[in-house]
Amino acid sequence: MIEIKNLETGLTYSDFISGILPNIPTWMICTNPSHEELKAIQNTYQIPWEDIEDSLDVDERPRVELEPENDPPFIKLVLRVPSGESFEPTEEILARETTLPATIFISGDHLITIQHQQFEAKRIRKPIGSRRKRSKPTILVLLDWLESVVKAYELSVDIIDQELKVLEKKIFKSVKSRSIEKVFALSRESTYLDAALRGNVRAFYQLQKAPEFQEKPELLDDLEDLSIDLQQQADLLRIYRDLIESSLDAFASVISNNQNDLIKVLASISLIVSVPTLIASLYGMNVDLPFGQDPFAFWFILIFSAVLIIPIWYFLHKIELI
Repeated sequence: MIEIKNLETGLTYSDFISGILPNIPTWMICTNPSHEELKAIQNTYQIPWEDIEDSLDVDERPRVELEPENDPPFIKLVLRVPSGESFEPTEEILARETTLPATIFISGDHLITIQHQQFEAKRIRKPIGSRRKRSKPTILVLLDWLESVVKAYELSVDIIDQELKVLEKKIFKSVKSRSIEKVFALSRESTYLDAALRGNVRAFYQLQKAPEFQEKPELLDDLEDLSIDLQQQADLLRIYRDLIESSLDAFASVISNNQNDLIKVLASISLIVSVPTLIASLYGMNVDLPFGQDPFAFWFILIFSAVLIIPIWYFLHKIELI
């Protein structure tokens, strides 16, 4: 699917003829584009096919490529963005991916984003004085898009923090290994997020060297602020990763202790129940027994069993087995 936004009028088009106009800044949003759509992008912007084809590779890593010798010159920015819970795997992506690549091409006044899922910038930042008004609309949209990426990572890190707190509350009462499996899954997700964040941080710093930002100090300041925000999320996520990894052994020990406590309680109950069971089994023998003909024998045996159980229960309770 392709959407072409005219950055001067704000109108959105779905075809190249109406959307791509000479010397008019545009933003092309490509979500899971077909082979024909990718070919149309190549023919329109004269971007090398290998760069466009690699955009949908799920293993693409964050980086910045400056191509000043291409005609026309362009900048290629690859980032990894959180997939979110709404992402549905396809035949090419069989398992749920924590992050997915998104490729941004800046060619003159045109901005092209190629992504696996809908990830559109929401107008978060506000123009800063008249200097921002004289800036290229495509760069402003890029900054908005980059800030959306930062906000998405902030949300993902907050979710990991909340999930870790919930697991910590459950784990100390759990005797099943299912909770440990959830901790491992959380550790795996945070590892992929951490790798993507560190790659994105490097790409943000590389992007600062682009001429579009070197020539505009005010835009460079905004990009540096976003880089700092993203670095802060990377540092925070690394702390959570350390907490998760250091907690795995502790969680395993807690579950083992909980299981041992449960076994102790069951063993204590079995010991208490074994006393009346033994007496009942003796009087269940088909032989002559004391009080065998007494009409109050049942109550006498019941009281005698209780007298034996009470000191056993008191002893087990005193040594904290029950």
